Amino acid sequence: MINNSKITVVDLETYKVDPEIHNNKNFYKICIIHPKSKLHYPSKTITIDKTVLVFTNPSLVYKWEPISDEQIGYSCLFNPTFLAKNTNDLEKKCPLFKLGSNNIFYLNNEQEKHVTTIYKKIEAELKSSYKNKDAVISNYISLLIHEALKLETNSENNNPKCAASRITSLFFEQLNKQFPIKNTNTCITLKSPKDFSENLSIHINHLNDSVKSITGKSTSTHIKEKLIAEAENMLYNTDLNISEVAYCLGFNYPNNFSKFFKTNTGKSPLEYRTVIL
Repeated sequence: MINNSKITVVDLETYKVDPEIHNNKNFYKICIIHPKSKLHYPSKTITIDKTVLVFTNPSLVYKWEPISDEQIGYSCLFNPTFLAKNTNDLEKKCPLFKLGSNNIFYLNNEQEKHVTTIYKKIEAELKSSYKNKDAVISNYISLLIHEALKLETNSENNNPKCAASRITSLFFEQLNKQFPIKNTNTCITLKSPKDFSENLSIHINHLNDSVKSITGKSTSTHIKEKLIAEAENMLYNTDLNISEVAYCLGFNYPNNFSKFFKTNTGKSPLEYRTVIL
């Protein structure tokens, strides 16, 4: 395993020794997998019997199950801010990471050799002392992304998206575009499953069922997790008082926000801000 705290390249041969790094759900991942294995999603299981390039993100619920004893391939894991710091926004740069997008691409022998070479170059760059190596690695990751985008035009990989995946992708697009909040002029407007269902013009039960089937979590859970993450960010990185934070996050009364925050973090907003400052 090679790690520079923002990006890690893992040889799949290490899976039996340290499976936890492979199963870390906090990172974006691009994996080249050669051995026979299975990818389990909430609504389906895909059996892999030839080399594939796989894209995953922190919101995607899945489990990789190796079947063959010999594990051949690499996982490239990086935190959500890595490409954003070196190129454009990750999801704008790579729709392959979005929920609802096709994220599994089959490689022929020539493509497998080419992609494997890119992983080895990332490994070598991680070991280097070059001060701008993050930018170089970002370019290599871009190459992996473009290889998949080219493959997406191949009918073998261009499978129709199911309705649940499309709806889930639209939900996350609407949820994420409300953040980050920079000031009191950018308050959220969509704060409940009902708000999202009305905005997307679909029945709330259909939205909830779709999101749950793809991610394994309810719509309200995703909204809550996003609100907590943004609340922590605002308490840590802005000078807004707690009433202003509550207002920006769609709470009419500061006490309601404080109760919501403490229930989900174990600390009141004031206690959280006091501890981290």
